Amino acid sequence: MRHFIHLAYQGTKYRGWQRQANERSVQATIEDLLSKMLKTKTIIHGCGRTDAGVNASQYFVHADIPEDLDYDPVKRLNHMLPDDIAIYEIIPIHDPHCNAQTDAIARSYEYYMHFHKIPQLKDTSTYFKVSNLDVEAMQAAVIILQNTKDFRSLCKSPDIYKHTRCNVQSVSLEETHDGNRMLFSITANRFLRAMIRNIVARLINIGKGELSLNEFTEIIRNQKEFEFPFHKQAPPTGLYLSKIIYPYLERDVIG
Repeated sequence: MRHFIHLAYQGTKYRGWQRQANERSVQATIEDLLSKMLKTKTIIHGCGRTDAGVNASQYFVHADIPEDLDYDPVKRLNHMLPDDIAIYEIIPIHDPHCNAQTDAIARSYEYYMHFHKIPQLKDTSTYFKVSNLDVEAMQAAVIILQNTKDFRSLCKSPDIYKHTRCNVQSVSLEETHDGNRMLFSITANRFLRAMIRNIVARLINIGKGELSLNEFTEIIRNQKEFEFPFHKQAPPTGLYLSKIIYPYLERDVIG
């Protein structure tokens, strides 16, 4: 029977979500142990790909799992998995055509950043060695993003898509902890390759005065590439896939 598995993971030690030859991935780790637990090869299909080092505070996969197990599969699978992957629920879905990737109607990402060296945050937030950022200009850029429809300029590989339009439902940039930390949040129907990390890098450029709001607006409006030195993406450490919504399923984020 089709089931959705509600889970979360810390991506620091993985080469991303997707199974890759000779690389440690989140998908392979779960898939191999789930197959071992069920004593049959079991394929899981994730709600999306995350790059190496990217985290997920909420993630869903679908898989076909028997209903008549004589043990608690959540408890047993959590016991088998490493501490950086947590299974919250295994949810029966009565339609065998439900798909964790293609059925999602909204996805949210969060990017955590800090501006003083804090060892405890090294795996959960990105340390930017900058100060005196122009937060007002950064927040003005966020408003521009809210009104943007085509994100070609902020995509790493735009030509792999049929189109690069995204419907942004909400976007924000918040200061926390006396200005020493920031949280960038965005929700949309879809995201493009490296889109969030490109956005965060450009926001930092704007905050440092390296990129003006006018330049930012014109490049996006004209669907141009950001030329050197603006190719660099923000590191993956602070990025979290944080919420997935389906027409038939929504769960609160744990923790």
